[in-house]
Amino acid sequence: MNDKAEKLCRAIDNLLLADPRKTLVVEPEAQDLLRLAQLRRDAGRRIAAIGASRQEESWKRLEATLRVR
Repeated sequence: MNDKAEKLCRAIDNLLLADPRKTLVVEPEAQDLLRLAQLRRDAGRRIAAIGASRQEESWKRLEATLRVR
């Protein structure tokens, strides 16, 4: 997840979620949107983690290739 998206997620969390299990939003539609935003944030974090591990793997392969040459 890029830095702007992460900051936005944190700002929304700080505004709406004093306790992650409790929300100040009572409207069902707003709660659905908040749940969707949380799912997207979590998915983004997982994708970023996968990307980070693959980036590390790619660097290791490149270093190994350069050592062979």
